[in-house]
This record gives sequence, C-alpha cells and structure tokens, in this order.
Amino acid sequence: MCCFAEFVVKYVLIIVNIVFCLAGLAIIGLGTAVHIQLDQIHELIPVNLSAISISIIVLGSFVFIISYCACCGALRESRCMLIFYAVIMAILASLKIYITVVIFRFLDSALSTVSGWLNTAFNNMELRPAYYGMENLFRCCGTTGPNSYTDQGQAIPPSCCGNLNNVTSNPENLQCAATDAFSGCTEMVGEYFETFGEAIGGVLIVVIIIELICVIFGLFLACQIRQKRYRA
Repeated sequence: MCCFAEFVVKYVLIIVNIVFCLAGLAIIGLGTAVHIQLDQIHELIPVNLSAISISIIVLGSFVFIISYCACCGALRESRCMLIFYAVIMAILASLKIYITVVIFRFLDSALSTVSGWLNTAFNNMELRPAYYGMENLFRCCGTTGPNSYTDQGQAIPPSCCGNLNNVTSNPENLQCAATDAFSGCTEMVGEYFETFGEAIGGVLIVVIIIELICVIFGLFLACQIRQKRYRA
C-alpha cells in the first residue's frame, strides 16, 4: 500500500509540475501583457505599478524553473532536490499570497483610484501629449467622455476618434466630432485594471492551492525515498 501511494504521489507530482510549467508561462504572459500596457501610460500614473507586473513575471519564471526541477527530482528520486523544491514552493506560495492580496485590495478601489490619477493627468497640460497617446491606446476620450474637453471650451482632439497621427501635425484644424468620440478613459482604464487584475488574481489563487498540495507531496515523497534507502 505504501509503495502504491509513493507511486501515485510521484507521478501526480510529475504531472502537476508539468501543468505548473505551463501555468508559469501563463503568468509570465499575463504579467508581460500588463507591463507593456502600463509602460504606455506610466507618465500619467504617479504610482510605480510596473513593479507589480515585473514581480509577476519574475514569479512566473521561478514557478517554471522550480517546477522543471521538481519533475527531474521526482524522476531521479533525489531527496535533496525534492526538499529544496518543497521549501522554495512554500516561499513562492507565500509571495503569491501577498501579491494576490495587494491586487484584490487595489481592485476594491480601482475605479476611484484611476479616476483620481486621470483627472490629475488630464488637467496637467504638460502631460497632454501622453494623455493623447493613452486615449489612442485604450480607445477612450477625456476622463468622462468628449464633454471633458467641451466643458472647458477645448476642441475634441483626433485621438478621441482613434486618429493619433493627426494630433502631432495640426491638432487645431483636425478635430473629432462628439458623436464619433469614444467613451471616457476613467471607465475604460478602470475596466482594464479590473479585467487583468481579476485574471491574474484568479490564476494566482489556483496556483497557490496547487503549490501547497505539491509541497505536501514533495515532502511525503522525500520521506518515502529516505525510508526506502534506509531499509536497503
């Protein structure tokens, strides 16, 4: 019975860590996508959110590497590699729990936080070119829509209609009609943070649960290998 349990745990650990390798790549992909988008609007956001996306990419890389090592350790029945794997996975799970808490705490106030950032950036004329770039990227207009410009007596820029190239040529003559303009950037950027935040948070929760199970399996298999060698 014990040998059967060892056999099951060994190959479950191998299969799960193959899945972990794929999950690590998925986390890297999500983190990269978020980092690329945030890099386009970093001038408008006073908080260094790119640190979170970089942390996610680094964690995804660690998950991939450690999971690969776990597969090798289980196949070779290396007790040292399995214990090392269990310890590292426990540490990574703790870090992911922290990042998940940070993400969901941010999502609770994402819309109001983003609204404050964008209102400040919109009213800063030095940041207006960067704001035009964000409008073109997220296909949005002003903070709450084209009325953000018209209420201040300003012309609606071409970026509100998705024509950023015309902004740099002659923005006074190339305008966007209010009926053709996108909706407000507060809503669009807020939805972006919520969508990617929930996706990353969901993936991290699943990964954390599986990691904790793998820690138990890794330690169990290491103990079984020790007992088998002791009996031999």
